[in-house]
Amino acid sequence: NPLVDIKKVRAVMVRRGSDPSEIKKGPINAIVPNPPKVPSHHGPDVQTVMKGIDVTTMALLVPTTLMHQHNLMVEIGNEVTNDEVIDALEKRSRVMVVEAAAGLDSTAALMEYAKDLGRSRNDLYEIPVWKESINVVDNELFYMQAVHQESDVVPENVDAIRAMLEMESDNEKSIAKTNKAMGIF
Repeated sequence: NPLVDIKKVRAVMVRRGSDPSEIKKGPINAIVPNPPKVPSHHGPDVQTVMKGIDVTTMALLVPTTLMHQHNLMVEIGNEVTNDEVIDALEKRSRVMVVEAAAGLDSTAALMEYAKDLGRSRNDLYEIPVWKESINVVDNELFYMQAVHQESDVVPENVDAIRAMLEMESDNEKSIAKTNKAMGIF
């Protein structure tokens, strides 16, 4: 059973301005609405895999090459506490609850942490969610997460290939196999 009854999702995607190897892209000294209309394509993309979800997104580019950062506001239909949300996220694979107070206070700090893990290409397969940002107010859940978009898709693609080749029909078993092989939390 899901922890929360999702009624509506609103999200603001703060996207890196370019890939790390791109030297001729930006922005350099600007914040750019991308696109300058609502919704951005991200919400409709989510709806292709989560049918019927009410999600609206907007996005902007900022002068960084490290990671994206998502700000989510989720209207829920049931009562839940901050601690219940934190507990559920901590139990979920491919999600890591991080604390700014412990030094993981930026995408730069998260990428340094990824380097310390010793993974190939300094990949951070997990989605870091800042513990301090998790807050339930009335019937709304708020939180902030970072996305290392170069690497978060890798385990998902491994699982998809395994499913397409009918090598594993149980998605949870596939996830466990991939997580073990790749050292994912």
